[in-house]
Amino acid sequence: MLKQYKKLSFLAAALISFSLTTVGYANAGELGERQLTKQRIDGLYTENLDAARYFQQGVRLYNRSEFKRAELAFGKAIEFDSSMAMAHYMLGNSFLGQGETQLAVQQYQLAIKLDPNLPEAYYNLGLALYQQDRPGEAIRAYERAVSLNPDFETARYNLGLAFEAEGNNEQASAQYQEVVRLNPNNATAQYNLARLLVKQGKSEEAIPALQQVVVLNPELVQAHYQLGLLLAEQGRQEEAKESFFQATRVNDEFAPAHYQLGLIFIEEEDFGEASNRFDWVTKLQPNNVEAYRQLGAAKLKDEQYEEAVTALQSAVALESGNALSHYNLGVGLQRLERNEEAIAQYRKAVRLNPKMSEGFYNLGILLGQSGKNRLAIAVLQRAKALFAAEDNREKVREVNLYIQQFSAQRTPSATREESESR
Repeated sequence: MLKQYKKLSFLAAALISFSLTTVGYANAGELGERQLTKQRIDGLYTENLDAARYFQQGVRLYNRSEFKRAELAFGKAIEFDSSMAMAHYMLGNSFLGQGETQLAVQQYQLAIKLDPNLPEAYYNLGLALYQQDRPGEAIRAYERAVSLNPDFETARYNLGLAFEAEGNNEQASAQYQEVVRLNPNNATAQYNLARLLVKQGKSEEAIPALQQVVVLNPELVQAHYQLGLLLAEQGRQEEAKESFFQATRVNDEFAPAHYQLGLIFIEEEDFGEASNRFDWVTKLQPNNVEAYRQLGAAKLKDEQYEEAVTALQSAVALESGNALSHYNLGVGLQRLERNEEAIAQYRKAVRLNPKMSEGFYNLGILLGQSGKNRLAIAVLQRAKALFAAEDNREKVREVNLYIQQFSAQRTPSATREESESR
């Protein structure tokens, strides 16, 4: 007759952002090197051999990720020829590689002033501005890069991210669609398109999009997970289960997928496997109160009451204001015949949730069994009213039987203990 478990709803199918800003700056190794007295650099000229020499030295250092030394070399090149747009551009890249975004912005702006038709400079200017949390300015830089090179895939992708940061999902979708047109195998762009479909409430369209994503990139754990959430939301339990399994196969420490699998196993009444999943989540995320609650509920259903109490005590310690945690902890304690402790937990549960009919019901029974008949009857009357409001006639009948039983046991010399406030 005890309500041992109340299933919490599935996590909301809000997609976790997986929008990774591209940080791969233009590859300096692609710049042409010619052993000529007039050094040609991607369409730009310098007649100063010293500038050319330092520039090429900077390129080699930059490609080895020796950004500080590259910075010094490009700086020397600019000393010999301050009109080299590409030297300013690569100096900006060197600053960006060191996290010096403001200095990088200054150099990109100088490069653009010298050569307004350099799409890579606009692109990396956009990167630096985005990293400074200036998405509006980043949008303008990316748009200029795209206008100069309409097939600039990464610029379009990051333009989509910047539009998202500004809350312009329609424009973001348009850019991701262009990325997919340019490169149908770009899984991250496909993923972001699916995210935006979910934001627009188009879950049915998002499912095939995510299915395509996991084909393109089976290692994208977030895509498997989000696909599982959407499938579960639509009641496609077995497919959801497989998606969550795939997420855990990619990354066994991805706690949200284990949590969702635990919920599915509870639905299937496989309480042992559900407990294993929730237990693993608590190890990965020791402060995950929901995992402790679900672990405790699964242990109750599996009749492992000591372990259930331990898990639920952790849940209560992490969040003392949850009525269900106190209620389920009371159930576990009652099963272990630790009735005074159980009474205390039921009292906390009904204080937190005055409409918890099962809480009043179990509390009333334990009070009566403890000899506190008058108080038990008062509590059971409250349970009866709540069950009646729920139109739960079977429970109303059971409560009446307990009230009759405890009324018959009352004596004229009722103790003061019975009149204690709840």
